[in-house]
Amino acid sequence: MLENSKPRHYLAQFYGANDNPHVRYRRTNVIARAVYPNGGVKSFSSLQVRIVGICETGALIQAGAVEFLPDHFYLCLGENEVIFTCAKRNVMKDKMVLVFSQAEDTFFINSLAKGGLPLTTLKRMRASTVVRTRTMRSGHS
Repeated sequence: MLENSKPRHYLAQFYGANDNPHVRYRRTNVIARAVYPNGGVKSFSSLQVRIVGICETGALIQAGAVEFLPDHFYLCLGENEVIFTCAKRNVMKDKMVLVFSQAEDTFFINSLAKGGLPLTTLKRMRASTVVRTRTMRSGHS
């Protein structure tokens, strides 16, 4: 029986349902922040990233220091109005493939993809009904 030499992270079990080798990312160009705990849970650090591809189960992001992000982090749009819980899947130079902890609604992902070209932020996309609905559903006003 083959064994994996690298032990799986204890949270990895929650991301297994999103394994799909034939994922098609929709092109987008949205600014976001990757937020992660720094030295425990009392403080957080963030890194500005650009979402260049997105699908229901994950995204493709770009940043100068993307390789320094931990295995698990949050991807935040706006002023923490939309938050995705993410796990690192693959890192290639200045790009990272990540998966969401749970699949997102197709209509919402399509709206983000359409509203993201050219380079945009959530504030510019505020007029979109789908974005307003998603932010209100998350408990933000």
